[in-house]
Amino acid sequence: MTQEVLEFLDKNVGFLATKGTCGNPRVRPIQSPLFYGGKLYSCTSNKKGLFKHIQSFPNVELCAYDNVGTWIRIRAEIVFEDNLAVKEAMFAKYPLVKQICQTPQNPEFEVFYFKNPSIKIQSFDGREEVLKESK
Repeated sequence: MTQEVLEFLDKNVGFLATKGTCGNPRVRPIQSPLFYGGKLYSCTSNKKGLFKHIQSFPNVELCAYDNVGTWIRIRAEIVFEDNLAVKEAMFAKYPLVKQICQTPQNPEFEVFYFKNPSIKIQSFDGREEVLKESK
C-alpha cells in the first residue's frame, strides 16, 4: 500500500460495493480506513447488512473520489479478524467509532481487512496506474 493511497483514503470518503444476500449490488459510504500491520482495515457492526453481505460474498470493491478528478479503486477479498490491537487502533484514530461502540470489546464491533488488494488509481486527466499487492 503506497503512502499516496493511504493519504487519499484518509482525506476522502470511499464507497464500498458488495453483493447483497438477495443478489443485488449494494454501495455504502465508508470512512474508517486504517493501515495496521501491513494491512488495510475498516470496521462495521455485526448487526448491519454490510456484515451479513460480506459474510455471504467476501469479494468487494472500494472506490474513493477526491472531487477534483482522481479516484482510487481497491478490489479485494474481505477477511474479518477478531484483533483487539486493531480495534484499539481504530478507536484511537476514529473518535466516532469509540463513541458508537464505547469499548473495543463490544461484541458487535467487527474489524476486517482487504486481502490481496488490487489497487487502481485513475483520473480524468488520463492517469491510469495499477498497483497490485499480494500478502
